[in-house]
Amino acid sequence: MAAELSWAQVHAFRLGRHHLLARAPKKDLTRVVGDIGGAQAQLMSAAELQVGVRAECAVQDVRAALWKDKSLVKTWLMRGTLHLIPADDLPLYTAAMSTRWIRINKSWLKLIHLTEPEILKLVGEIGDALDSTPVTREEIIKAVGKGHSVRVLEALRSGWGGMLKPAARNGVLCFGPSRGQSVTFVRPEKWLGSWREVDPDAALIEVARRYVRAFGPAGKLDFTRWWGNWPGVGTAAWAGLEAELVAVSVEGTRAQVLAADLDAIAKAPATPSVQLLPLFDPYLLGHMNRDHLYSSVHRSRVSRTSGWISAVVLVDGRVAGTWTHMAVKQTLRIKVEPFRRLAPKTLTEVRRRAETLAGSLGLVRAEVTIA
Repeated sequence: MAAELSWAQVHAFRLGRHHLLARAPKKDLTRVVGDIGGAQAQLMSAAELQVGVRAECAVQDVRAALWKDKSLVKTWLMRGTLHLIPADDLPLYTAAMSTRWIRINKSWLKLIHLTEPEILKLVGEIGDALDSTPVTREEIIKAVGKGHSVRVLEALRSGWGGMLKPAARNGVLCFGPSRGQSVTFVRPEKWLGSWREVDPDAALIEVARRYVRAFGPAGKLDFTRWWGNWPGVGTAAWAGLEAELVAVSVEGTRAQVLAADLDAIAKAPATPSVQLLPLFDPYLLGHMNRDHLYSSVHRSRVSRTSGWISAVVLVDGRVAGTWTHMAVKQTLRIKVEPFRRLAPKTLTEVRRRAETLAGSLGLVRAEVTIA
C-alpha cells in the first residue's frame, strides 16, 4: 500500500532539499548547485541569483567558482539548456547523456543537411580542437572547418548551439571565461585538470537518484520532462532505481520517492517560508504537472511563451505571485505582482528577502513595491 502524504509535507521536504529554508554557508555554494541538479543558466544573471538565494554568497563568488576556482562548470545539459553544475559532477552528467543527447532522426538530419556519421565525426573534431586555452566559436569553426564542404560549415555556424551542444553533452566542450563580448569554450578534462570515465547506464541511474532526492516525490514522466523528453529515459532510470523506490500518494497523486527519504518527508516540519525565486529557478522545473505549485489560472503568468519562467514569490512552497527588478544606483527596486492579497507577515518576509538579494548583487538597499 502506498504511503499517504500531504502537499504541505512534500513542499517542506523539497524546500529543505533545495536549500530554501536556510541559506548554506558560502563555502558550500558548489555543493548547493549539485544538490538541486544544477542551476539553469540560459540567463547567467538568473543562475547567479539562483545560487545566491540558497547560499550566503554574492554573484562575484559564483563567477569566481566558475572561472577562478573551477569548482563549477557552465555547459549545455538537461533540456538542451545551459546549466551550472559542480565540476566534479560533469563526467557523470555527460556520461549519462552521451547516448541520450539528441534525436538523430531523418527530419532533423534533413533540417541540418548532415548525415549521422558526419555529426558524430564533427563532435569528435570539435573535441580534438579544444584544450585548456579558451577559444571563440569562430576560432572553433576555423579550426574544425578546414577541408570540409560548405554544407558542413553551415551546420557549424547554425544557431542555438548547433554542433556545440552535442559536443558539450558528450563531455568534450564546456564554456570558458568570456573574451570581451565573445563567449569562449574549452575542453573540460584539460580546463579542469582531471576527468573520470563513467559507465553511461550507471551514470543515468545516479543522475536519476539525485533528481529524486531533490524533486521527490516524482514519477518517471517527471524525470523524462526534466531530462528533456528523450524517449525511454524515464523508464530506464526508474528500472535502475526500482529497488530503492517506494510508492506514495500525495493527496491522490501517485508518485515515488527514495525509500531512504520517506521518513524525512513524513516528518518534514511545516515551517513558514517566504522566498523570492529568480527567473528559471530549478524548484519550478522538476515536474511535468505543476498544479501543485500554482493554480492553472496563473500558469501563463509563471510559465510564459518561449520557455520563459518568471521570477516568483514562493510562500510555503507554492507560488503566490511574480516579481521583476531593476538596479538604480545602489538600490534594488523590486515590483511584486501577487496572485492574491499577501498577509502582513508575508510582506515583511518579502522585504527581508529583497534585502538579501540586494546584498548578493552588491547593492546597498532594496525597495519593494506591491502592484
